[in-house]
Amino acid sequence: MATKLIEQLEKIVSPENVLPEAQARRDYAGDQYWLSIAAQGNGQPLSRPDVAVKPTSVEEVAEIVKLANRIGVPITPWGGGSGVQGAANADRGGIVMDMRLMNRLRVVDEKSLTCVAEAGVVCRDLEADLNTRGLSFTHYPASTEWATIGGSIGARGSGVLSTKYGKIEDHVLSIEFVTPTGEIVHTPAVPRHASGPELTQLLVGSEGTLGVITAATLKLHLLPKKRVFGAFGFANLSDGIEVGRRIMVSGLKPPVIRLYDPDAARHSLSRAVEMELSGPTMVLMFDGDYPELVDLEARLGFDICRELNGRELPASIGEIWWERRYVFYYPPYAPELPSIWGTVDVVADYEHIEAVYYATTQAMRDAAPPEYNMSLTTHLSHWYEWGSMVYARMKIPTGPENFEEAKALHDRIFYAGVEAAMQAGAVLNDHHGVGMRLAPYMEAQFGAGMNTLRRIKQSLDPNNILCPGKLDL
Repeated sequence: MATKLIEQLEKIVSPENVLPEAQARRDYAGDQYWLSIAAQGNGQPLSRPDVAVKPTSVEEVAEIVKLANRIGVPITPWGGGSGVQGAANADRGGIVMDMRLMNRLRVVDEKSLTCVAEAGVVCRDLEADLNTRGLSFTHYPASTEWATIGGSIGARGSGVLSTKYGKIEDHVLSIEFVTPTGEIVHTPAVPRHASGPELTQLLVGSEGTLGVITAATLKLHLLPKKRVFGAFGFANLSDGIEVGRRIMVSGLKPPVIRLYDPDAARHSLSRAVEMELSGPTMVLMFDGDYPELVDLEARLGFDICRELNGRELPASIGEIWWERRYVFYYPPYAPELPSIWGTVDVVADYEHIEAVYYATTQAMRDAAPPEYNMSLTTHLSHWYEWGSMVYARMKIPTGPENFEEAKALHDRIFYAGVEAAMQAGAVLNDHHGVGMRLAPYMEAQFGAGMNTLRRIKQSLDPNNILCPGKLDL
């Protein structure tokens, strides 16, 4: 079967773009989900592809999907492999479709401030290219060195500038995708129309289950002429949350509001800016094309901080954070085995957000046996007119040697946080996607809506070819 599959794929793409099982399982053993890494380290990788293929055009993608339908083999699209929920794992075998050779920037429209980028374009590379033209994509995920456009769209990702510029769904104007049965679809060129439902947004966040995204038309911005940073300390988290709320409902648009709880301020933020901090700490940044307007927005935002008894800290804290914003995603700061780590990333409206913070963090602490010395650092970094998110990152320095015991400990802590957050009024994820890790909670999140999603999946993918089981579909 494997030999025949390789032969058939080599009729569609160049032979050097087809990887046999041994190489595929080595190169696509897992994404950055803790369980993917731990399982691979234990010799039990979650991702077990039979073959990998690297298409170079939308037509090749369509032919590969048609082939998979004919022979009944599942396909798992692969972007940068930087996801943390397990979505990229070929846990049911079949074909891994590596999209990274589809990496062309097809069009840059400097009049409309849009571009058409293929799914395999890496976010960092796109931003660098646009910057030479005085433009910016403004989507700066922590995984920008690896994350692709297709992966960002599929996982409904976000970046550090989301508070002003939005999450990935706000950047996408239209998409080109291949349906699960192999048709090539181009959605309407702009997202604001009355020509029926917005098909583009059905694919955003679908994590490869409803179609293979091959290209997207993206909204761009001019590089800002000025940035102004600020930092404030607060006596309690409630005041910091209220500051964020007042800023967002007032119409001010800072690209960055990051509110660190006392543990995160003492540890992760202090390490990043090399300055001793304690108590809830907020980092803000304002930017724009008109320096006078940036200064005015910053002054008004900082005045709101002062109204809530915010203690002004050196603006250099914000400046240094900006320069080092990715440092903790790389060695030696990034966690490694035998550590256990994971982030409960949930979102809620302002009516519930503070209760969600306390319920989530308390549940995670209660679930962690004291002998494992778990650290928990939490911040709120994506803010909306209606609410914000809680990003609770736990780390156990050394987990149990036994893999099953380590997994059980990870699951106990992680799922305690997720369940407590949902009970307190949160939605189960803000910007990391669902993947394998959160799929068991989709039913609780959507209720009867899951029946609608399953009918959509069944209609589009009658042979269950694309990412079977992901999103609990």
